[in-house]
Amino acid sequence: MHNSAARCDAPKCHPETRKAVQENIFSWMSGAPKSGASKSNEDILWLTGPAGTGKTAIMGTVSDNLEEAGHLAASFYFSSFKGTAETMSKRRFVTTLAYQLAVHPALKDRLSTPILSAIRENPVIFDMSLKRQLEVLVLQPLRSAQRHPHSASSPPLSIVVDGVDECGEPGDGEAGRSRQDDQVEVLSILLQAMNDSAFPFRFIVASRPETWIRAFFTNSAASKFTEIFLDEKYSPNDDIRLFLRSKLAELCRRCGIDPSTWPSEEATEKLVEDASGQFIYVATVLRFIDTPGTSPQEQLDIILKIKPQNMSNPFSVLDALYTSILRLRPNPETTVFWLKAARCLQRFPTHTGGIASAWTIHRVLESHVGQAQTHHDWLPSLILFPEGATMLADSQYYGSRLGVPSPPSVLPNIGWDTSYGYYHRSFLDYLEDTSRCGMAFPAVDNANVTRWIHGRLVQILKCGGPEVPVHPSLVVVFRRCFLDILDSSVGLRGKDFRVDDDILSDCNPDIWLEVANHVRLSFDLERQLYNFVHKNCRSYLPCNPGCKRWRRAISKLPNDRWKPDERWGSFFLLLDRFNIKRLDFRPVVSLDSDIERRDWR
Repeated sequence: MHNSAARCDAPKCHPETRKAVQENIFSWMSGAPKSGASKSNEDILWLTGPAGTGKTAIMGTVSDNLEEAGHLAASFYFSSFKGTAETMSKRRFVTTLAYQLAVHPALKDRLSTPILSAIRENPVIFDMSLKRQLEVLVLQPLRSAQRHPHSASSPPLSIVVDGVDECGEPGDGEAGRSRQDDQVEVLSILLQAMNDSAFPFRFIVASRPETWIRAFFTNSAASKFTEIFLDEKYSPNDDIRLFLRSKLAELCRRCGIDPSTWPSEEATEKLVEDASGQFIYVATVLRFIDTPGTSPQEQLDIILKIKPQNMSNPFSVLDALYTSILRLRPNPETTVFWLKAARCLQRFPTHTGGIASAWTIHRVLESHVGQAQTHHDWLPSLILFPEGATMLADSQYYGSRLGVPSPPSVLPNIGWDTSYGYYHRSFLDYLEDTSRCGMAFPAVDNANVTRWIHGRLVQILKCGGPEVPVHPSLVVVFRRCFLDILDSSVGLRGKDFRVDDDILSDCNPDIWLEVANHVRLSFDLERQLYNFVHKNCRSYLPCNPGCKRWRRAISKLPNDRWKPDERWGSFFLLLDRFNIKRLDFRPVVSLDSDIERRDWR
């Protein structure tokens, strides 16, 4: 929601900027409300424009103004850079809107009871499709409210949906198509609501002008929407200039700098010109200039000397800015490796239903004390570490389960409820694009990043915990958090993850298997570890020494820990000790009977 804790640092418009856009939005809102005969044919307003043009800041300001005026029904903000998979997921979209309608001061008397009744009658509605959720949790209660004797008294209300283009997990191939499908599904839900006569609200939607999103509006919703495109006609340069001058004047006051001497008018105009209408450019520049422990004048001089390389790229100036900030690090390639690896590890939801915290990621990637802090000291203009993520952090969850306290003396700097965050999606786009960050740092490609992560996982397996020592009370917490990462596609589930047998021989499998005695595992770690260490063994030959070491540790586990067939217990470990046949635990269904049987294939 627009006022959730996860958006406490969300951008908002400067009071004197983006006035023309906001006036157009409120002018559209002042049109006839969608009800009965006066129903408008344009009940969706689509605010769109390139990356960095301030769409989210505008939507945040509009949401605040609508709420203050009593005209906001609900809001939902997708975000791909807040550090949680949940903020990109479509799963909670309809339920979040339904909740807000149920508690809205002007609606709760009529909608709260039917919404709660629908949930009581159908508790599994939260696991159903978005289309069914909309029908049961929103449309049916609205139809019921229409029959209510006081249903006629309602103010004109709007629903704000920001960042539709950030819905879904990013990726190529099938993952990329799935992401597009999720975004079109969300838009289809809006159209489903608009087409229902009982739905009295209007939508304000913001997204980038992606091809599939524009195709949806121009085809499926052709007569239902009005478009506002953030281009030159909204005078972005004037707003950017005003924003720059205001923020630089504030910086001068804090630093004791005479604003009549710095910055020069020429410097300000160059920044406006380089921004090319992108507010994210000037916002990043301002954060860089205001980096703690640096001279604002020297920081600005660095920015003014940046020269874009590829002018055919519409983000050339922004890319040059990102590249220059990264190259200011003593070892920029290592920093980029770290950022990409952190992003990769953050993408895998843990078995808690949450995410890997910044604390966990730092313990996985650090090879010497203070390495994480060193990488981040010069990057406050690009990344941040918000506390209290919307999804429960893994270290916080397991720490509380184990009764481990977390005072500052135990978890300095970055606590275990802190996640990785980014000021703007454009930086993630830059990091993940081989034609942008890949051109500047060609050695830091995805394959090399994956190999580097594998090396860190192997080192931790060998050490029995983080390579950099932590407080003794946190070792078991880290081991449990690490097992979630090991269970991801970058670890045991990845086809390219292999460990030399001599390293397996040096590991102590007992300390990893013992973790289950502290926090019960929700996945079959023992079997996965067995298959993992066994895959290096050759057929019809005795297993390697490392495999034997892990086999002995696994075979000591109670038989009830093994599934799918309790009759075998740990006997199957002996059955395949010469790798005569690869063991597979998938169920085999007999074609000539209705009885499912399990077999080794």
